[in-house]
Amino acid sequence: MVGREARTDQADAVVSGLGKELEGHYATYMIKMPLILRRRSEKSLSLAACQDIAQEAFLNVARRIQFGELDEEVNIAAYLTTAAKNLASSHMRARRRLELADEVLETVSELADEEAGDDALEELVWPAIEAMPVSTRKQVVYLQSQGLTDLEIAAALGIPAGRVHRERHKAVVELRRALREFIRDQHRNKTWKKDR
Repeated sequence: MVGREARTDQADAVVSGLGKELEGHYATYMIKMPLILRRRSEKSLSLAACQDIAQEAFLNVARRIQFGELDEEVNIAAYLTTAAKNLASSHMRARRRLELADEVLETVSELADEEAGDDALEELVWPAIEAMPVSTRKQVVYLQSQGLTDLEIAAALGIPAGRVHRERHKAVVELRRALREFIRDQHRNKTWKKDR
């Protein structure tokens, strides 16, 4: 019983110490980190979004301390910075997935049946991607749909970043062709002239 109480007291001391250290970083962190995140995102994330991400990362680290999930030797400042950068990367990946979906949906935006527009992504676009032959092109589209950047895709596939761009363009052209029966004639003419 005494050993258990001693361990609890020791754990409480670690949590208390880390919590105080974290609290000490708050003011400087909340001034600097949103600016760092905005710069890292090449200003594609707004300052307000970066402030929200920094705040969320801070709260996540505080929770981890509260539940005793961090070692007493952890460098809180470095851990907090890494947590914020990782969270910002997650937000960017989510945005890229939406951008890819928007890019592909743009090619089918003029569907013959207006009601099919809401379900076009699920019913038309993703099956068209799945039906693509196994190739670098399909891998590029798949990895981008997972939120990876061009550089991350290039590293994952072992190809130059310029090739990633070319393969994605070819994939969009291929998907337009696969989905052409769902694109209205007047829209198809404008779209197809660009691809020829």
